[in-house]
Amino acid sequence: MPSISQSYEVVLDFTNDTRDSATVQLLRDYGRPSNRIVLLNPGDTVSLVLDAGDTYQYTLKTKSKVVNITARAWRDVICEVSQLFLPGSSPWPPTYVSSRTPVSGITVDRHFREARFCLFDYNDP
Repeated sequence: MPSISQSYEVVLDFTNDTRDSATVQLLRDYGRPSNRIVLLNPGDTVSLVLDAGDTYQYTLKTKSKVVNITARAWRDVICEVSQLFLPGSSPWPPTYVSSRTPVSGITVDRHFREARFCLFDYNDP
């Protein structure tokens, strides 16, 4: 059976379908000042271009709710921010979630409540 010998790219779209602003940030940068953060106002979408099959880790935050996710996709993925947060559950104490995949290609690893309530656009002068 033939296999793909070239790598290819997929698009991961995060759409903020909530009433609050949200941020998307690389997990390794979470909690540190960084210019690699994206502010999504309600209705906004950000498209990330990823190498198919590679693993990426992100943190998404809205108000004081935070989720850590792992993205590994072989085709384009559309993800609404509200799908990543567990409905009706308390994010405190921090919860490690095993194999919860609300969207194909995205796994929620952890969700918790952040004591700091600040959504800041680091690119805004």
